[in-house]
Amino acid sequence: MNARADASDDAIPVQVAGQHLQLPAGCTLAQLIERLGHAPQDVATAVNGGFVPRDARAGHRLQPGDQVHCFKPIVGG
Repeated sequence: MNARADASDDAIPVQVAGQHLQLPAGCTLAQLIERLGHAPQDVATAVNGGFVPRDARAGHRLQPGDQVHCFKPIVGG
């Protein structure tokens, strides 16, 4: 699924890994992860520098100007 939405009055601008995207207003972090084609368990997420746990993504509505980062979690010791 394409991460870009058609530009419209109800679209919000966000940045994902430095790339500017227009998303539908009300888009959640979980929906963005799906649009980007990531398996939810394969990425960790942060919005505006703050970690967002996997179980909180569905309730985290993105806001205009949010900066989103998706990254592989580091495991091991």
